[in-house]
Amino acid sequence: MRYATLGFILVIAGLSSAATASAKDAPMQPGLWSMDIQGKTQIAADQTVPVQRTMKICVKPGQKPETVVVPMDGKQCTREQSPAADGGTQWTFHCDLPQAKVTQTGTLHYGPTTFKSQWTIDSVTPSGATTHSDVQVNGKRLGSDCGNLK
Repeated sequence: MRYATLGFILVIAGLSSAATASAKDAPMQPGLWSMDIQGKTQIAADQTVPVQRTMKICVKPGQKPETVVVPMDGKQCTREQSPAADGGTQWTFHCDLPQAKVTQTGTLHYGPTTFKSQWTIDSVTPSGATTHSDVQVNGKRLGSDCGNLK
């Protein structure tokens, strides 16, 4: 079970670090955003665990939209980006971590006050245990004041 949520943790790590990145001319309006994360993780052929979480983030002025839902680069991860057929952006990550090898593929569609992201995450531990997760993240802007969120 410990490795079952590893891929989901990578998604959440990217989501949680979103408030620190910034860039020019982002089409997302800055302010307080709510993210609804839902999906499932298959930890065995006959065992699936639901993934459900709601969190709030603060989008900074000029923050690139992909930094809101795309995991940040790390020493152990590579990422590729390309246009998706439906007008969004497709992302692929390959992470070679000590506890697992993780491949994460997703798409991102965004506008000034909403975004939608879909992820498929596969991981394999050194012992050969595998997990497969399908996660959808829907976001909406709640207002311009982030309050205590940084």
